Amino acid sequence: MGPVLKQQKHIPALDGLRGLAVLMVFVFHYGGGTHSSVRAVRLFGLINKGGWVGVTLFFVLSGFLITGILWDSFGQPHWWRNFYARRTLRIFPLYYLCILIVIAGAAFQGTLIGALGKIWVPALFMQNMPHLLTIVDKIPAPFGLFHFWSLAVEEQFYLIWPFLLAVQKSRRNAGIFCLLTFLFSFAFRILLWQFAPHPEQFNDFLFSRAGELAIGGWLALAWRGPAWERIERLAPVVTFCGLAGFIASGMFAGSFETNRVQMTVGLPCITICFTALLALCMRPGIVQRCAEARWLRWLGTISYGIYVYHMLFLGQYMFIVQKLLGRRSLMVTNAALLIVAAVGTLTIAWLSFNFFEKPFLRLKSRFPVRQIPPDKERTVA
Repeated sequence: MGPVLKQQKHIPALDGLRGLAVLMVFVFHYGGGTHSSVRAVRLFGLINKGGWVGVTLFFVLSGFLITGILWDSFGQPHWWRNFYARRTLRIFPLYYLCILIVIAGAAFQGTLIGALGKIWVPALFMQNMPHLLTIVDKIPAPFGLFHFWSLAVEEQFYLIWPFLLAVQKSRRNAGIFCLLTFLFSFAFRILLWQFAPHPEQFNDFLFSRAGELAIGGWLALAWRGPAWERIERLAPVVTFCGLAGFIASGMFAGSFETNRVQMTVGLPCITICFTALLALCMRPGIVQRCAEARWLRWLGTISYGIYVYHMLFLGQYMFIVQKLLGRRSLMVTNAALLIVAAVGTLTIAWLSFNFFEKPFLRLKSRFPVRQIPPDKERTVA
């Protein structure tokens, strides 16, 4: 690891990873193909069933970035105020704009009262809670919020994570705490799928997914310590083994969907794979160069908008396809939907980022985060 990269405030390759994550999620939702008569398309569709792990990459990357920011800011004046102010400016404006869009859509179609009776669930970031999942699906509006579960996981995690991390008195203790959180989440899922009557209801629960964020946090702390060179050396092998484990679990289960095997074996494997992949992006090499591709970094820059809008306007994209094509084969309809959704989502996300999100992001400068050299061993004051 060269000292120049370690002192960089912004690492371009991480934008590319974010772009890869949102691309995986988009193709997962719009790829289709499992019922095609064309063998190659059908094979792609079966593999694409595992595209849900794009959210896992988001979680690992988010845990890495946010935990690093927190660790560097502990002991600084108003660290918690600045952290939450910056998170609020990044997440809340676009998030609650979408809530308003859903309410406006319900009012337009005459179902406002019914929508208002259910909109409190996503408004309070509770849509990932067991027994509340179906409420979001039943909001009577022409726009969908079912994919917002991952935002609920992140906001719940970062409501408590800073204070749990702050009580760790050394970087080593904090790293161990991150690993224990990963193991706790792993064990929680195993117990669920062994004893819970409906374990799939907990797939998006905080305890089920906290490990993905925590392992990213562990990597951020390791990047600031003396063991980083060893982690870099092991990263290629760990990436391959994690991916192989995920593929093997999918083949054993006969599906890459979120089934029992994937949630108990496949998910930890792909989480470890993505953690090692992130480590590879931190050093010069082919992985970093691929992640720094201009188009991937562009997707990463507007990834929040892409994630939010690509399913929010699903109904509208389908309406456009039906108006343009009428009745066509499933394969033609899916291909057209993919194109319309891609063009529409990228356009809206770019406009949203530049003309709606940016003014709020500029306000983050009022809540600065002091940068501390990553390789300096620290204790919390």
